[in-house]
Amino acid sequence: MALEVIAQAGDIPVDGTTVVAHGGEQVLLVRTRFGVFAVENRCSHAYQELHGGKVKKVMIFCPMHGLGFDLRNGCPKGKLTDQPIKAWRCEETAEGIAVNLDIRLDPAAE
Repeated sequence: MALEVIAQAGDIPVDGTTVVAHGGEQVLLVRTRFGVFAVENRCSHAYQELHGGKVKKVMIFCPMHGLGFDLRNGCPKGKLTDQPIKAWRCEETAEGIAVNLDIRLDPAAE
C-alpha cells in the first residue's frame, strides 16, 4: 500500500484531531505545530478513544486517565502501560493528508 490521501488539510485544526476509517483501522489524524501525525484511535491502557484528547507538542493525552502517547512513534509516557499504540507514516501533500498503513513507526512493528 502506498501513501493514500485520507483527509483534507483543512479537516484538522492545529492542536486538534480528526478520525478517519481507513483500511480497517480507526486512524486518528493529529496536527501540531510540529507536523501531522497518524496513530490509532485507542489508548493501550484503558482502550478509551484518544479523539478529543489534549494535544501538546508531539503528545496526545488520553481523555480518561491523562496517559500521554508520543505521536511520532506511539510510545506511552507514564507508568499506566508500556504498550505503544500504532503509529503510521503520514505526510501532508498538495492533495491532502496522506497515510501509509503498511509503514508502521511504533516499536511493535519491528
